[in-house]
Amino acid sequence: MSSFKQSTTVLAYGASERGPLHARESRPNQDAWMKASGGFGTLVVVCDGLGSRPKSHFGAQQACQATREAVTRWSKSKDAPPNLLVRLIEINWHLRVHPHTPEETATTCLFALRQGSGKWIVGGLGDGLLAVVTGANWQCYIGERPEDNFANETDALGSRLGSKKWVVEELPATSEPRFALLATDGIGDDLKPEKVEAFGHWFCKKFGPMPPRSRWHSIRQSLRHWPTPRHTDDKTIAVLHSIP
Repeated sequence: MSSFKQSTTVLAYGASERGPLHARESRPNQDAWMKASGGFGTLVVVCDGLGSRPKSHFGAQQACQATREAVTRWSKSKDAPPNLLVRLIEINWHLRVHPHTPEETATTCLFALRQGSGKWIVGGLGDGLLAVVTGANWQCYIGERPEDNFANETDALGSRLGSKKWVVEELPATSEPRFALLATDGIGDDLKPEKVEAFGHWFCKKFGPMPPRSRWHSIRQSLRHWPTPRHTDDKTIAVLHSIP
């Protein structure tokens, strides 16, 4: 396993931009994202506060922090199953949003973790986009659904059934390139399912080689000038990329 640590470059990057509607209404960006690294490996988190909830922006911010805290503690327990990780995320989030109620701070939560061993854990609750490319293999975990199926719209931290709706997957270490693409529905809903994989490759190829600060500014500019006509929603995207 040590060869993965020594020979692999790991990139984590992303950006968030308030949507035109919230800008016009002087309302905060209800999306949030985070990248973090430490003894647990490298982590990216993307969250989208439910638009109808008065403190959803706060809930999204706290979900990012709660995920980092959960990963830090979970990683210290050898061979702990991923279902315990998502339970920790929920507990930490409930503590962080208190004394606000879970209902008024409800948010989606998507994450990708690459551990030092090279193993990955990816998971999510709610809508948006969570997909992983390993070599030539493409797998979408969240974001592909029939147009008439809206069953997961209310799956979120703070919703009644949210805690039972987590998608979580453990991926083995690999010697092939691998990246995870995470995005809120302000991006995911505008991408045709058959175009998502190509978009992910384009995004990594365009922004991955840039210096970090230039990359952040360039991604924000792309989100600000999103090509979908009359787009209104907040937009957040993040990538976790391992390159042997």
